[in-house]
Parts: sequence; C-alpha cells; structure tokens
Amino acid sequence: MSNTINGQMLLAMFNEGAVALEKHAKRVDALNVFPVPDGDTGTNMSLTIRSGVKEMKQQDATSANQVAKTFSKGLLMGARGNSGVILSQLFRGFAKGIEHDQVLDGQALAKAFDGGVQTAYKAVMKPVEGTILTVAKDAAEKATKSAKKTKDAEQVLVDAIEEAKASLERTPDLLPVLKEVGVVDSGGQGLVYIYEGMLRAMRGETTADDAPEQATMEELVHVEHHNIQGDMNPEDIEFGYCTEVMVRFSDDKTNESPYVEEDFRNTLSQYGDSLLVVSDEDIIKIHIHAEHPGFIMNEAQKYGDLIHVKVDNMRDQHAALSNEPKKTEPPVPKKLKKKLSLL
Repeated sequence: MSNTINGQMLLAMFNEGAVALEKHAKRVDALNVFPVPDGDTGTNMSLTIRSGVKEMKQQDATSANQVAKTFSKGLLMGARGNSGVILSQLFRGFAKGIEHDQVLDGQALAKAFDGGVQTAYKAVMKPVEGTILTVAKDAAEKATKSAKKTKDAEQVLVDAIEEAKASLERTPDLLPVLKEVGVVDSGGQGLVYIYEGMLRAMRGETTADDAPEQATMEELVHVEHHNIQGDMNPEDIEFGYCTEVMVRFSDDKTNESPYVEEDFRNTLSQYGDSLLVVSDEDIIKIHIHAEHPGFIMNEAQKYGDLIHVKVDNMRDQHAALSNEPKKTEPPVPKKLKKKLSLL
C-alpha cells in the first residue's frame, strides 16, 4: 500500500477524481431530487472540479499542501450551483487542514478530510443531513478513527470510502424525499465517485476504460414518477431567481466596510433561501434563491467589484419542465414511459 502522498500523487488523485465524476455525471444528474429535481447536480459538480483541475495544472505547485491550495482555489472560482459550492468548500477545508504538510501520511489525510467537513458545514446557512455533507462527515470520522490505527494513507482512504458508501446508503433514512422517491442523495453519490477516483490514482489505476454506472431501472422509475406527480405550480415558488454572484475584493471598499463572512451571510439571508456564502483572500462567492437579485448584487458590491453574475428564472424553468416530457439520463425506454403514464 502507498504510505504517503506527495504533491505529484495528490495532483493525480484530484485529476482522477474529476475523471471519475465526469464519467458518472449523468447518473448523478438522474438521482437529483433535492433540494429541487432539476437534474444538474452531477453536471455542476463535474464542472466545478474540472475548474479545480485546470487551475492546479496551470500552477507549478510541487508539494501536497501547494497542490491542494491551488486545486481549492480553482474549485471556488468555478463553483456551479449549490452542489458545486459545497464541493469547493470541502476541498477548501481539505487544503486548510494540510497547509503545513508537504507530504501526507494517513494522519494528515484524515486531518484534511476533517478540515473539509468543518469548512463546508460553516458555509451552509442551514445544513441538511442526508446530503453530501453527511456523507463527507461520516467518511471523515471513519478516516480519523483509521488514522489512529495506521499511518498508511491508502488504508485511511480505503476506510473512508467504505464508510462514505455506507453513509450514502443511509441518506434516504435521513431525508424523507429520498426515501419517497427511492434514491440516494445525488451529491453524496458524486462525492463517492470522486473519492473512488482518488483511490484509483493511488493504486496506479484509471477510470477512463470503465463503463459509466447507469442509474438502475428502479431509480429511473421512481425519479420519473416523482417528477410527474410532484410538480408544483411555478407561481408557488417563493424566491424565483437562482442567483450566483462572484466579487473580487477591493481594498478601498473593505477598508471602508470591513468584510465579516458571518455578518454578510446573515444580511443576505433576509433576501431568500438556499444561501451559500464562501470566500478566500481574493473573492466572495454567493449562491442564493432570491426574489430580487439586484439586492444581492448591491450588498455584494459593498466589498468589491462584480466579476461574475448568473441569474436563472426558476419559475420559467419549472414551467418549461412541467409542460415538456421529463428527461433523465440514460433515457427511459418508450415501453416504460407508457407504464409510467398509468401510475
């Protein structure tokens, strides 16, 4: 087994984690029913981690702590959607946990996983159990226990993945909508794929030649039925705009109005829900479902310059989904669609 992880190995692990997730992104999309069944969790997580890999490969980082730092920076810059922002925070905390470690043994790896959990939970205004957060937490706790018995980094990762899979299977018991639909949490499944890819890289294996794991027929039936029967009136959506804003800090503005992340998060919470606020020394990243996106931008500009804004009208999106046949990947066979129409 591999006792330690140097910078080159960690780079390969992150890259293989991204490959593994991309390979299975459509299945993760198909499992997506929480917080809304919009089928984009796998896509958003994949685009986010790919941004991290790109940043990592463009830098000259050689030690494990440097590689993790550049990777987390890229994740934050490219974070897409709720799941992408949470993923960026898991690896931001991972990097913080090993900021002084040039080479990782099992104990350092466990410390990194724990740091990721601590950072991600702080980023979410109202953490929900039975999601990617729970899977990450349970895996980190197992890694910590494993590291007390061995310093072997590979064994610690093996044990963490084993618990991550078990935790994933328990998510329907913690989140009623998952049990109702008959699926596991999509974000948690995406994280398991990433961890599995990281392990493959440690073992000198590759995900490239593997066939993507498809959503099972039972999963597709349950998700499709949920989408058909569970539609709400678009007008019942209280906060209609999925709003993502990224701001580059300006010394002139922060000197006048010092930035305190918790205070800023509390200020934005009055404007909507599904709120995530994360930041590093350079930027702030905001994700929120709001009724007045302009208010979010105004608050954000108190600390710097807008460098990215994305606003989606969720009422229009929901209306379009309600008026068109629901699509999941892989596609539901025509015979099965006929059966679904009778349910």
